[in-house]
Amino acid sequence: MSASAPKTAPKIALVLGAGGIAGYSFHAGSLAAIEQATGWDARTAEVVIGTSAGSSVGAVIRGNVSVSTLVDRILSVPTDYKGMDRLRRVAGRGESLFSARLPLPASPGLVVKELVGLDRPNLGRLLAGSLPVGVLNTEVLGEQADVLHPDGWPETKLWIPAVDLDTGEVTVFGRDHRHVAVGTAVAASCAIPAYFKPVEIDGRRFVDGGVRSLVNVDLLVDMDVDLVVVTSPLSLSRWSVANPLACVLRSLPGFQLRQEVAALDRAGIPTLVVEPNPTITRVMGPNAMDPTRMVPVLTASALAATELLETSVDTEILDLLRQAGKQLASPPDAPYPD
Repeated sequence: MSASAPKTAPKIALVLGAGGIAGYSFHAGSLAAIEQATGWDARTAEVVIGTSAGSSVGAVIRGNVSVSTLVDRILSVPTDYKGMDRLRRVAGRGESLFSARLPLPASPGLVVKELVGLDRPNLGRLLAGSLPVGVLNTEVLGEQADVLHPDGWPETKLWIPAVDLDTGEVTVFGRDHRHVAVGTAVAASCAIPAYFKPVEIDGRRFVDGGVRSLVNVDLLVDMDVDLVVVTSPLSLSRWSVANPLACVLRSLPGFQLRQEVAALDRAGIPTLVVEPNPTITRVMGPNAMDPTRMVPVLTASALAATELLETSVDTEILDLLRQAGKQLASPPDAPYPD
């Protein structure tokens, strides 16, 4: 009797949502917990979609930096001068966040388009067009990606959404427009409206991919994947009367996430969604760009994700991750970029 053919390794997609500096740590803690529990290395994902902070983490992972190396780097930040200096520049510490010019709308045309269009106005695009242009420089946002990807886009799929500030249209860099440097795409996807300057690419002004969606999960509806892992720093796993403000602020991102996950469900694609619980939202605090929150968020998210995997995740999903962990070979480790 012949031996049965080995199972094909599952195709697992990874979606990393927006969330600022705190979200960067949330991604790292969540992915570390998943790898510890199942053996699945996020670097072996079939496709990585990174929005805003998620684009930074996605570029690091696609640069073959292991999740454990990423975690070690975050843990070293309080004593690492270079690391903290970079985070302070990302957060705009020591710089004025206000322009001397009148706070005019960044894109009046986009505001008009949203208000008079046939479709229901998109709140993200409406805000992006209504708020004034940001003033912080975006160059620091793509520095790590430029170090890790000096020769262009990786062979494995890395998709980075950003939004045209004047038309509201999304461009998925890496899937489209691969002539754009990875670091430039990361900077565009991280350009929070009214905070960072828009990133000009081919004569167009781009801002944060979270303007379209804070996760952009629905970009995977037509993909041939067996599972989608989503880490969503700005939504909330469950409501808590102890923190009503966080519940209100996170309700729209949560609704958006569930709508997009439902689209995957209809397409027959299972999902593992990791979100902050009420404890993590308190640890994150009100300012997602506060670098002093990185280590507390990292540890809290790792603990919460571990508990989620042990108590609430479907066995079939865990089996897919374990199977992928056994069958997919991890790439050689790359150092974290200074």
